[in-house]
Amino acid sequence: MENNIETLQKALIDVRKANRILFKYQEKMLDLAYYIKSRLDFPEFIGKKHFSNPIGSKRSGSGMQRIWHDMWAWDFNYSYLYEYYLGDVRLEKYDCQLSIVQYSDTGYFDQNIESVSPLDVLDFKSEDESISKFLFILQAVPKNHKNWKWDTDEIIKDKKYASSNHQQDVLLQSNSLLILYSFTLDQFMDEMTTIEALKKFCSYCEDNGINGLEIV
Repeated sequence: MENNIETLQKALIDVRKANRILFKYQEKMLDLAYYIKSRLDFPEFIGKKHFSNPIGSKRSGSGMQRIWHDMWAWDFNYSYLYEYYLGDVRLEKYDCQLSIVQYSDTGYFDQNIESVSPLDVLDFKSEDESISKFLFILQAVPKNHKNWKWDTDEIIKDKKYASSNHQQDVLLQSNSLLILYSFTLDQFMDEMTTIEALKKFCSYCEDNGINGLEIV
């Protein structure tokens, strides 16, 4: 019994450490996403939780949230997979909207076992074999059309684009383009490396016909 108590006490110390690390990590992610929004001059800064459900309110104004037995513990973790939506802008030939998707851990998406469940964390690729990354998703449609064709929710959950192996892709649907560009988070160490990453993204967009996306 005494050994069990000691084990639990040590585990709870790790939990407290993990929560404080997550606070500093997410503080950095918010600052970084907002900095990117500002330097690329997009107008919005709103977000959406992915991978699992957000915790909704029981009733408006009550402050109480709807929880239940056997709900996913992932529902409490917003930073695991989160989309920062930065709005849309008019460029030279296209109207474009941009999202930055934060994958704090690609372990689930890197696992090739088809039957792996989001709840079977022990079946994820190991922490050392996984990465933390941003996926930039830029959708471009001809000017003044504003008919956004892509279901980006499906793109975000697709293992091809969510995995640590993904680099860049350009998808075409009718006259709409989707630019996908993955960066490991260590490419955003400071202002200088962040600017270099943004230059690469803007250059890739320009190479694929999206002109006018610039760092301000």
